[in-house]
Amino acid sequence: MASSDKSPAPTPAKGAEATPPGQPMTMGQHVVDKGASMLQALTPVKQISQHVCTFALYSHDMCRQIETHHYISRLNQDFLQCPVYDSDDSNARLIGIEYIISDRLFEALPQEEQKLWHSHAYEVSVVLSLFFLVFLDVVNYSTNEDDKRGICRR
Repeated sequence: MASSDKSPAPTPAKGAEATPPGQPMTMGQHVVDKGASMLQALTPVKQISQHVCTFALYSHDMCRQIETHHYISRLNQDFLQCPVYDSDDSNARLIGIEYIISDRLFEALPQEEQKLWHSHAYEVSVVLSLFFLVFLDVVNYSTNEDDKRGICRR
C-alpha cells in the first residue's frame, strides 16, 4: 500500500450511504454477471489461501491506525501477494495491494528500492501471538480441570 507524509483524504463511512457513485445494476447486468461466474474459472482469485486481519499505522501519524484485511496468495516460499481490503464484509473496499517478501529477497534489492518497502515483522508477530493465545484457549478447553492449571491461566 502506498504511504506518504500527507494527511489522507476522508473516506466515506461504511453502510448503505457509502455506495460508490453510479446507477444501480440492471437485471441484464445481473444476468451477465451470473453467467460469467458460471463460465469463468477465476483461477488467480482461487489461489487465495489465507485471510489475516491486521492494523496499519499512518506514516505521518503513528497514533492513527486502520484495520486491514489481507487475503494472501503464496506465490513461493519467499513471495506473498495480498489484495488488502478495509473490512471482511461483502461490501469491503479494496484499499491496496501488498507484496510481502522474505528477508533474503529484501536484502538482495537495490538500496533505492529497499526504501519503498516496509517491514511486516510487527503484523506477523501480533498475528502469531493471537494464534498462540487462541491455540492455548482451545487446549485449555479441551483438557480436564487439573490439566488446565499447568497450561494456561486466565
